[in-house]
Amino acid sequence: MYKPTRLHPLAAGLSFLKLLKEWFIPLIIFFFIGPGNETDMFWVKFAPFLFIGLLAVYGLIQWFRFTYHIEGDELKIEHGVFVRKKRYIPQKRIQSIDYTQGIFHRFFKVVKVNIETAGGGMGAEASLAAIRKMDADQLSEVLRDNKRTESPEESTPSTIESPLYTYTLSMKDLLIAASTSGGIGVMLPLVGTFASQLDSIIPEDFYVIAFNWLSGFSWVIIAALAFISVFVAWFASFMGVILKYANFQLKRYDDRIVITRGLLEKRELTFPLHRVQGIRIVENVLRQPFGYATVHVESAGGAGPEAGMSAMLLPIIKRKHLNRELHKIMSGYQLPDQMNTLPRRSMKRYILRGVLPSVLLLPLLWWLPSSLWVLLIVPIATLALWGVLRYKDGKWFVNDKAFYIQSRGLSRSLLITEKRRMQDFEVTESFFQKRHQLTSLKTSILSAGVGKAFRLMDVDRDEGKDVFNWYTRE
Repeated sequence: MYKPTRLHPLAAGLSFLKLLKEWFIPLIIFFFIGPGNETDMFWVKFAPFLFIGLLAVYGLIQWFRFTYHIEGDELKIEHGVFVRKKRYIPQKRIQSIDYTQGIFHRFFKVVKVNIETAGGGMGAEASLAAIRKMDADQLSEVLRDNKRTESPEESTPSTIESPLYTYTLSMKDLLIAASTSGGIGVMLPLVGTFASQLDSIIPEDFYVIAFNWLSGFSWVIIAALAFISVFVAWFASFMGVILKYANFQLKRYDDRIVITRGLLEKRELTFPLHRVQGIRIVENVLRQPFGYATVHVESAGGAGPEAGMSAMLLPIIKRKHLNRELHKIMSGYQLPDQMNTLPRRSMKRYILRGVLPSVLLLPLLWWLPSSLWVLLIVPIATLALWGVLRYKDGKWFVNDKAFYIQSRGLSRSLLITEKRRMQDFEVTESFFQKRHQLTSLKTSILSAGVGKAFRLMDVDRDEGKDVFNWYTRE
């Protein structure tokens, strides 16, 4: 249908920037070291500028040699500067076509297209760095239409498809999601790493002067610094969520879900419904007390830029509203009214696992004064309570078609998957579990092309056999 088409000229600039990024450190080193003080080597100082010019020419040739078009039932891509490469992607293998729109893309009103296939592994099978949005929509439409019909004669004139349901994240929910994202745990080490890099900039005398100045009111300053560090990490996490999930909108079509999001970099992800393997409902410790949860979708492919991890289906939602929204988005996934709990004899095993890391505190007995040993009770009691919480959150459930398994790490996570999506199911029993007539359940599903396992320990042995019989029954 298409003739060989080149990308938008922006692709040449993006290719140049990518090459410049790869050579950035060697160029910086050369700028600082240079040819030395040799007067007869003065011209070498201009070598980096010549090299940058060559990179720009190479990026331009890369853009000129890159073409794409549809030939028969295949998407054909040709590229390569010195070696001409041809890639054929059968339309029946294409699972999704996702868009990404960075700052440069938005300025030139183009998009980056990522083409996902079933065997594409962790990344996109092919990428078109910059094409007009109208051309991307047309390409996507043609590929979808050709998959629906076996021959061109069966095709019907394409019309604008209206979504069956649209969900938009409100500003209030976005702010709640950003405030309670839990990303502060990730950002704190980054803040610490950034602060450590200041060592090479700040003079050594600064620390001596600062210490002498601070020593007069040390506890107040230490508390203030701790608060500032936590606030900076929280604010960085807050802004990260705002930038990532601003303008979040989910559209449910007949055969797919399309998600658009992003403030500076706009992304559009597509999930074919037949590739969805399950959903995960996650409640972190900040959101759970207020009844909020996030919903992730586990897809066998088509995760686009988020390949390799679960994609966000709903960034934040009240748990009591989950069934209402899921019914409109994926009616096969619903929260049950009740789930089966773990037997009471499992609780001591969860507590024991929880307090086990506290043995690492034993060396402190030799270091701390005996009068302070009582302080060790605090972390041990906290770990024991965490074990109790994990025991209470361990639940499972089955119905005619679906399997539910809930457990807790730091966050409470509930997997809902259909029986036909389960890649395997295991019932295992250790020596210690056997004494208490307990067993462990484990299942795996496909997620972004790889298997992802979910496990619940210390289920009643007879109930574990019932679940196994449910799984093996035709």
